[in-house]
Amino acid sequence: MQPNKAPGPDGLPGLYYKSFLPILLPHLTTMCNSARSGTPFARDSLTASIVTILKPGKDPLGPENYRPISLLNFDIKVLAKVLALRLNEIIPTLIHADQVGFIPGRQAYDNTRRACDLVWLAQRLKVPAVFLSLDAEKAFDRVGWAYLFQVLTHLGFPQEFTSSIGVMYDTPVAQVVVPGTPPRPFRLTNGTRQGCPLSPLLFALSLEPLLSAVRADPLIAGVAYRGEEYKVSAYADDVLLSLTCPVPSVARLLEVLDRFSEVAGYKVNMTKSTALLVGASDGDAGIMEHRHGFCTTTESISYLGVRIPGSHSEIFTLNYAPLIQCIKSDLDRWAKLHISWLGRVHCIKMNVLPRLLYLFQALPISVTQSDLTSLQTAIDAFVWDNKRHRVARQTLFRPRAAGGMGLPSLLSYYRAARLAQIVAWHSPMGARRWVDLESSMMSPDLPQFWLWTSPPYRPTLRTECPAIVAAVKLWDSVAVKCDLTSYPSPLTPILRNEEFPPGLCPQPFGLLEDAGLQRLVDFYPKGALLHYPDLQGTHSLPPSTFFRFLQMRDFITKPHLRAAALTKPSWFERLCLQEHYPKGLISTIYSSITSTLEWKELTYINAWHKDLGEELEGDEWLDIWEAARRSSICTTHQEQSLKMIFRWYTTPEKLVKMKVTTTDVCWRLCGDKGTFLHMWWSCPRLKPLWSKLHSLAQTVLERDLPFVPKVFLLASPLEDLSLRQNKLLAKMSLAGRRAIAAEWRAMEPPRFGRVLANIRDVALMDELSARVHHTMDAFSRLWEPWVNHDV
Repeated sequence: MQPNKAPGPDGLPGLYYKSFLPILLPHLTTMCNSARSGTPFARDSLTASIVTILKPGKDPLGPENYRPISLLNFDIKVLAKVLALRLNEIIPTLIHADQVGFIPGRQAYDNTRRACDLVWLAQRLKVPAVFLSLDAEKAFDRVGWAYLFQVLTHLGFPQEFTSSIGVMYDTPVAQVVVPGTPPRPFRLTNGTRQGCPLSPLLFALSLEPLLSAVRADPLIAGVAYRGEEYKVSAYADDVLLSLTCPVPSVARLLEVLDRFSEVAGYKVNMTKSTALLVGASDGDAGIMEHRHGFCTTTESISYLGVRIPGSHSEIFTLNYAPLIQCIKSDLDRWAKLHISWLGRVHCIKMNVLPRLLYLFQALPISVTQSDLTSLQTAIDAFVWDNKRHRVARQTLFRPRAAGGMGLPSLLSYYRAARLAQIVAWHSPMGARRWVDLESSMMSPDLPQFWLWTSPPYRPTLRTECPAIVAAVKLWDSVAVKCDLTSYPSPLTPILRNEEFPPGLCPQPFGLLEDAGLQRLVDFYPKGALLHYPDLQGTHSLPPSTFFRFLQMRDFITKPHLRAAALTKPSWFERLCLQEHYPKGLISTIYSSITSTLEWKELTYINAWHKDLGEELEGDEWLDIWEAARRSSICTTHQEQSLKMIFRWYTTPEKLVKMKVTTTDVCWRLCGDKGTFLHMWWSCPRLKPLWSKLHSLAQTVLERDLPFVPKVFLLASPLEDLSLRQNKLLAKMSLAGRRAIAAEWRAMEPPRFGRVLANIRDVALMDELSARVHHTMDAFSRLWEPWVNHDV
């Protein structure tokens, strides 16, 4: 739990508990254990403060226009967090895959992709359908407590667990914080508590009976395909129903909702709920609108932040086109603001990328490279303030730890997001409903096997589903180019592979397939060829399977297939074999494909090697890049370190090459040629400044230091200094570089007093940051040598 969150009414933040943990831990443990037996908490512990925030663009005089934020006491949140972590371990087994909100391992795109697939399928099957987005009124706040605890009991939660939750709902109170007025507490009688780590999980459990009732009701018809019916999907309280036979299905649905509302407190706002009609008659639309009060449309509905259109071809127009235009407008507006170069990169990473990345995941369509290139060009113009690009784009794409800036490559992020869903294709049946749906569309093939078959031997793709076609197209374009796999792959399937004709009819091999013989790699566990007696001993196979085993083994022992089976799986193949969606998957894929496609040779490294007269090892550059990243919390200070590494600064020599000037003589009138190293280090008029800084650093650190540019210009760490000493030396050399950069075109070198002022400035920034993050001890240890000297 984050220690700097706003405290509850008792005023004790998480940092208080963290600082006095040895004293408080026994008491917290006693309190949490007492909750297991139902011992009530003190009344003040269950009090919550409610602060309000005005919604953007709303009338401040309307109470309904304020968003309430509930602040709970930290001790209660500790208990709730412990219970939530335990509940997270089992809740995926209790909640159907239709519900993806706040359930570990599930994503919002699971439902948006499924919705797009179902709309296309309804059109393809020419089945009248309605896609109904329900708007629940204050869904979290209306949950009835008696109903909630009945659900927990029905699901079989232990008494101690439900008692621990019960004490947190035993006559809790809240008080609205109004400046200048005393608090007026009032009792809460329903709803899951806002700000409580358990709240979203409890809500998911409370809603599950409704979703189960809809799934089980035969009078509510969903979109059916090959024996499976798809009726409902939810992200917490955002519910989307996909129904056929619209009029009778919706009528029955409303009856179920009314019954559920009576026991659970759940209420649907009909006027804000929207129905997308696909292939339905005008009469059906009239009944929906006039009898039931739904807002109907045949164009599109909004669900989980995207527009789901009635026609798949409109997805890009309704979602990407307005977002791209909005981003370009934002970039034009931000360009007029005074934002640093590094700050502009952060704007792209923190504001632009998340908006695009959500669509990359949520919408299963192809985005053309030209659309992304156009937006990437606009981003470049913003980052460089419509001026000359001083660093290559490929260098900026590299992460900070690899000598770049971490500027997002939109094309690579798009590919990474789409490839992450190819990893999700390998989920077990039932784990992701869209995977089940797309697998049935491809039947008798399965996407997680079909994809790994060498293209010449793939069976014909048996679906025109746009999501599947787009995924296959992307895979075929990047699989080999990005080193995701090679053909034949160790993951090549044995059955439904035209290179193995007997396996085109997989039924005779069913028992062997169930025993785990599905891919080439399965025949070589631990690198040795599998023998039939070993397989029979672990799976009790009947003798009739021996012939089929010999057929399969004869196939996979062909030289090229044996070599493929014994090839170590690529990093992407290993991800797919895990059969789950690991945390940070998109970032992992992005880092790999950008390093393969986008990373180019760092030209500035060769230039530095030439100036320094030596070649730095790879580890030395890693240390230099890390030192630049940690040089200061201040963006301006970090930016100077990066500009130095990138050789950003224009010199007399460069200006002559650019034909801006006709002389390459140093601006400080020393008479020498103004090369990069000269302007920063070897100029005779700069030597006194660097000599004084060198002497000062030796005095402060009480160590002999080499007087070389790689230490003072690149902050290359020294082996005989401690980590803290290297950090302090890097900060002192940063102060010297900032002094020179501030008077870059001046004929006179900066005074040493400017360097001292810069050192104090860096120290002040570090101190302010340490006070905010409560790390003053680390700050004091780092800066103690300087403070002792600067008294």
